[in-house]
Amino acid sequence: MEARIETIISEIETLQQKAQAAAQNRAKGQPVDRRHFTLLLGGVSVCLRTPGIPVHMGYDKLYHCEGEQDAAQVRHFLEQMYRITDRKSLQENIERIFGSGEQYGDFMTFWCGAPLFDLKELNRGGKKVFLACRECAEPFRPIVKEKGFYAWDIDSRIGLCRRAVACGILSEEDFWEITDPWVREALVFYHSFEEYAVSILCGVVYDVAVHGRKTGRIDKDVAEIFENHKNMVEHLLGEGGAWCRNAWYEPKEREWAAPLMRGGYMGCKVTQKALEEGAGHMCRLEPEKGNEDIDSGWRFFAEDETQECTDRQDSATIMSLDSVCNLWPEMMGFLHAGTGRKFAKTKNGWAEE
Repeated sequence: MEARIETIISEIETLQQKAQAAAQNRAKGQPVDRRHFTLLLGGVSVCLRTPGIPVHMGYDKLYHCEGEQDAAQVRHFLEQMYRITDRKSLQENIERIFGSGEQYGDFMTFWCGAPLFDLKELNRGGKKVFLACRECAEPFRPIVKEKGFYAWDIDSRIGLCRRAVACGILSEEDFWEITDPWVREALVFYHSFEEYAVSILCGVVYDVAVHGRKTGRIDKDVAEIFENHKNMVEHLLGEGGAWCRNAWYEPKEREWAAPLMRGGYMGCKVTQKALEEGAGHMCRLEPEKGNEDIDSGWRFFAEDETQECTDRQDSATIMSLDSVCNLWPEMMGFLHAGTGRKFAKTKNGWAEE
């Protein structure tokens, strides 16, 4: 299994290099609006065949089945495969099934030396599963870094929502409301379809490896599914493909994502210089007296400010931890560190001082 994963990682790295080179040498794609962009984010998932949907659903508008017979086939497929019968069951099951991004975020806290929880809190079975999943994810870390597997979840969730619209389980209004947080999430972690594609491929391999451990056919499953998804990604990124023809969406104003981390509502202080130039140092102090319920204790600096800067009204801004993660998603893995710890940004990423 390990040898097969190494081979797949090598193939992903090669595809990544080719895609980046091709992107630099071609003209920027056609600008898209937010709704068109949402449909493009489900680009791989909608290439998969679904009973009752005889054609490609396209990326210009939401697809609807032509007749009740086709719609019934799609509803049967969604119920049998994903236990989806209505909006509530759809939202519950897509979060349950496609949560690799959240899992990767948990693993990052351990890799960064600021674990979300103590492994001793888990029972024997839970600890075994967690460690096995973390082991499956770790080989992909040098490729995806903080971008993780979120793209795999976003693509899969949007694809299922599109099928739910096609058969009448969701209205078009439901679709745009449900998918809105995922679009915001994509805008936080990715800046091109090339980055997004690499995350999808890493995510699908991780997902198949984790869920296929019980089948005894992991190598075959991983190989087949990866090859299928790689072909779809290459088509989308290739000349004439939807991800080649269209540009990555750039909103006129920054769109904040849905909550990215547990306790993200907690506050912190960020110096004005860090907001303007980027954070270079961070530390966690004791929360301010009287504000223990809302102050996380985190303080963020550019490089050369003094600690006192955060106490001056004109040089420090109070923000939520979620807002900080939206600005600098690479920090997500560190923000569960305990009081008294300090980190500095280096050429190789963040490191403890």
